[in-house]
Amino acid sequence: MKKYSLLIFFAFYTGIAYAQTLTITIGNIKNDAGQISLAVYNTEKEYMKKPFVVKSTKAVKGTVEINIEGLAAGTYAITIMHDANDNKKLDSNLIGMPKEGFGFSNNAMGSFGPPSFEKAKFEFANSSRISIDLKYL
Repeated sequence: MKKYSLLIFFAFYTGIAYAQTLTITIGNIKNDAGQISLAVYNTEKEYMKKPFVVKSTKAVKGTVEINIEGLAAGTYAITIMHDANDNKKLDSNLIGMPKEGFGFSNNAMGSFGPPSFEKAKFEFANSSRISIDLKYL
């Protein structure tokens, strides 16, 4: 019995020690309306097309945190939107400028549109934290 207890303890301990969590702190949230949604991309080919992970949380004026558990080491890019009216899309005006808050990993910005995967990508090796500030136009 003692041998099994030790084995269970070792399995539990190593599972906790190697759990990899990415914590994203999202700042500069304008108000409490709607949801904060983020998408994680793990390849340049799928960037802005097919997310690897999608998470949402209620918007809170100021700052919120979203955790992504069990993320493998690798290269990722993140997009975030403040979906203030809960319609599941980033609303834009007649010329395509966003009417809701948005952000990208590395706080990257594009010239006329979203930044490239190259500008937004970051390396994730183990549990860590990143911060992204929303922009409102």
